[in-house]
Amino acid sequence: MVRIKIIFICFLLSTISFAQIVKEKTKEKTETNITSGTDNDSLKHYNPTIESYKYWTENLPKTVFDTVLTLDKYYKNRMYNHKDNFGTMPFSNIGQTFAPLLYTTEMNSPIDLIPTGKSFNLLEAEEIRYFDVQTPMTEFQYNNGYKQGHSLSSTFTHNLNSQINYSVQYKGLRSEGKYMEQLASNNTLLFTTNFHTRNRRYNLWAHYLVSNVNNEENAGIQFPENFENGDARFKNRNRLEVNLTGAKSMFQKRRFYLGQQFEIINTKKREYPVSLKNIFSAESTHYTYDETENLTTFFAEPEDIFDANNINGHFNSKKLRKISNSTTAVFDWSDKLHIEAGLKYEHLEFSLNHIVDPDITYPKDIKDERLGAVGNLAFNWKEGIVLRSKAEAMTGNEFKNSYFLDNHLTIQPIKNYYLEVDVGVKSQIPSLNLLYNQSFYKKFNYYISDPKEERTVRAGGALHVKPFNTKVSARFFNIGHYTFLDEESLPKQTTSPVNIVQMGLQNSFQYKKFHLETNLAFQKITNNKEILPLPEFIGRATLYYQSKIFKNNAEFQLGINSYYFSKFKSRVFFPVTNEFRLQTNTENYSIGEYPILDVFLHFKVKRMLIILEGQHFNAGFTGYDFYSSPRNPYIDFRLNIGILWYIFT
Repeated sequence: MVRIKIIFICFLLSTISFAQIVKEKTKEKTETNITSGTDNDSLKHYNPTIESYKYWTENLPKTVFDTVLTLDKYYKNRMYNHKDNFGTMPFSNIGQTFAPLLYTTEMNSPIDLIPTGKSFNLLEAEEIRYFDVQTPMTEFQYNNGYKQGHSLSSTFTHNLNSQINYSVQYKGLRSEGKYMEQLASNNTLLFTTNFHTRNRRYNLWAHYLVSNVNNEENAGIQFPENFENGDARFKNRNRLEVNLTGAKSMFQKRRFYLGQQFEIINTKKREYPVSLKNIFSAESTHYTYDETENLTTFFAEPEDIFDANNINGHFNSKKLRKISNSTTAVFDWSDKLHIEAGLKYEHLEFSLNHIVDPDITYPKDIKDERLGAVGNLAFNWKEGIVLRSKAEAMTGNEFKNSYFLDNHLTIQPIKNYYLEVDVGVKSQIPSLNLLYNQSFYKKFNYYISDPKEERTVRAGGALHVKPFNTKVSARFFNIGHYTFLDEESLPKQTTSPVNIVQMGLQNSFQYKKFHLETNLAFQKITNNKEILPLPEFIGRATLYYQSKIFKNNAEFQLGINSYYFSKFKSRVFFPVTNEFRLQTNTENYSIGEYPILDVFLHFKVKRMLIILEGQHFNAGFTGYDFYSSPRNPYIDFRLNIGILWYIFT
């Protein structure tokens, strides 16, 4: 079904593009015929440049499409979700989760119901691109998968006139994987539009998104020794027995988003515009875990499972519906100062599909009406001082008080040397996916009625030294009431804070056409390290040669990429909630201390970028000790193909 959708979308976009080309050619021919007998009134044919194709997000200004061949594009386009995976460890099939290696958090992340295992292939509102293109444009992104698996994203955008733009994007992914019970099937459909009046006094931007992230869950291999000993019988990974059969997890997210801004004070010079801004959002998230096999599973004995006749099958499901609206007053003083402040309202509705255990006082529905204030500040003083701040404070009866403050300051005391400082604080309840779970497994059926707010303090900075292409960074986290899954896969909150110290070093070195890109991260958990196991060192180094060929009509990068992290006692992926849990006393799995080597050819022809990559080519001769998480091996050697293609018509 996914393949049919992909073919249909590609056919539709190709038809639209072809029709537009015919239209433009007809228009050009008509204008030529009309003006063939004149001199002074001739119409000139419009020749667009790369500056004619721009996009922007809600928090970033308009940006020209970048088709330059860079290593950053290699890092992003080699992955199915088109994001740099440094600080994470991919699982062995595209469309699966990533195991976290480097602790990160967003200060402005809202109350949500997004499992960690489903969070890597979702588009948040601030990531949505809106377009301004002077002729139709199509963007294709392709990555291959396993066993005839593929991931294809196609975006078509078009300006109806100088004031209105729309875009359609469809991303489909389907890959069986090398191991049993590992099918991944993800898809996303996105519509966007933006509009402004001729005098730009009124602006509108909106999008509608539907995402599905569905996976078969096998809970890893049963006998790791069969994988690790290199036995030829098990080189076909489909022969390795897995812990779960007939299990799957399904996640769906829908969102309608509408932003509007109207200038109520408008001068000809537009030096002191004051405007009103309103953002409305309605979204729903739905997570389901299902086991179709009516047998004793990997997680419990039969007596620890509720009677299937009473729960309509072995599945659990939960939903979150959210409606939010913020209205703010905005003051802009050219590009020097931006001040935004106002009120925000939220309606949250969390619901479980059914009540499994009548002996536990579960509320089937939890509703909350929340009200608060929001603010945003941007201050640019010359080129030496830039300050960005965001803040929000909300209150409600059910989901308690929450707030965040996120500050970023950039200072450039000396030319080519600048310092970044970031300080933030966040306080809110953890993910609802951790706190409430309705399960046919008795021991995973829980409700935390009075959770403590997680309070996170982040402080850090980075020094950029442009003459040496070097960035040195440091960051500190203090997390109070940190929420985690213990050895029994049950949620717990710490009574003492978790403290994390991180140091980073990034450097780009070039000698003629040879380049070396390094990214090193050191982290130390100084308190409560047993409940948040992470490696102390993560490193990546890429050595490559870059040059132009074919009379400068093409350009290529040929190189080798290495990825490494130190050994640590990793958490285990728990499919029932799609989160990571601590290991039990009988488990003793450590992963890491293993190099992952990739060789790649990354080249550009006109506006097409192609990646040919031999991923993990050292798998056959450095030992079978490579894991993404306990019981979940990383990929063997594979040929990875990635394509990014911009078509400007």
